[in-house]
This record gives sequence, C-alpha cells and structure tokens, in this order.
Amino acid sequence: MVDVADAAVVAILTRAPGAGGKSRLFAELGMRPDPALLTALLLDTLDGTNAPGVRRIIFVDPPEACADVHALVPRGIEVRPQSTGTLGNRMHAAMTDLFDRGARAVVLVGSDLPEISARIVSDAFDLLAADPETIVLGPADDGGYYLIGAARTTPPVFDGIAWGSADVLAQTAALAGQRGLSVALVDRLADVDRVADLRRVRAARTGAWVRAHLRQE
Repeated sequence: MVDVADAAVVAILTRAPGAGGKSRLFAELGMRPDPALLTALLLDTLDGTNAPGVRRIIFVDPPEACADVHALVPRGIEVRPQSTGTLGNRMHAAMTDLFDRGARAVVLVGSDLPEISARIVSDAFDLLAADPETIVLGPADDGGYYLIGAARTTPPVFDGIAWGSADVLAQTAALAGQRGLSVALVDRLADVDRVADLRRVRAARTGAWVRAHLRQE
C-alpha cells in the first residue's frame, strides 16, 4: 500500500478495460468495447497525471478486476477497488478513503483524459494549497467536470447531482456555495465520449489506436 500521509494524491477512477465501458463511444464507432482502446486511455491518463511530488492511485470497478489492472500499470501504482453506488457515492468513498489515510489534498479524475497534463494537476494542487477551504473543478466540454479536488476533508458536494447531465458542473458549484465553500477552476478539457473527441487525441497510446482503427479525415 502506498504511503499517502501528508501527500498530494491523484485518484483515477476507472472501469477495468476488460470489463467494457464507454458504451456511447463504441456504439458510435459501431464496434464492441475494445480493451486495447480502454487500456490506452487509462495509461495515457496515468502518464498525464504524473506531476512532480504527486502520488497516484487507481480505483477500479469491478473490484475483482484489480489484479488485471495492476498488471497493466507501472510498478508503484496502487490499485484499489471502487465502492458501490452512484458516481457520487464512489467519488465520495474514494476521497474519504484517502483522507482517512492521511492525504493532505486529493484530486479525482476519470480514466478517459488522455490529454490531461501534469501542469493541470499541479495547478489544482497549488490552488488547494493557497486556499484549503476551496474545491477545485476542471470544467468539461459537456457541462460536467473531469476533475475535482479538495484539501483536508471530503467536501459535501456529491449528493443530489444529476450525474450525466449537462448541469453537473453548475449544480456542484451551487452546492459548494450553499456549503460555504469557494470554487476554483483549472483549464477546460474534453474527456473522450464521442468519436470526434477521439479523433482530436494526440497522446501516444490513444493516438496510435486512432491511427490504426479510424479512417483519417
């Protein structure tokens, strides 16, 4: 188990590549879920979050696939099972787990962010260090957020959110205000939900999959 005491931690929440996922993307591609693409997205996201001084942990769904994911990632990356329930429940549980282990600050992201950068991750932790009473959000192009970060304790901003809607970011920011928390934003970023998103990716592994499987336009 990685020591996260007094550390800045990035938690990547993922569905195991062998367990499917990204149903909307693969429906648009007209193919079954491809573990090779899902693995590429996860590993490119993992590379992109490799900021100086930051520890990375992967939370996996389904829990029984932890060993499979552990075999895919570099040594030293901890792999843990996700909790059950809604996306909000699972994010709350992951963040709480890390704070209970002594993390100083936690940033949560998904595993479909091949274009995320170490600079974005560092910016998020810098904002949390400057004001531990804030939460940090990374706006996504679809109206949600691709990143949420907090310091010291899990913020009460995961209940009553219409997950999957175009109002997730706005609802979360409003709920934070009601709870007396300020909100800071890092750069806007597109996660990979549609073929158009996929075609824009230049990250190494995902880009190679695109060149191999999609006709170039």
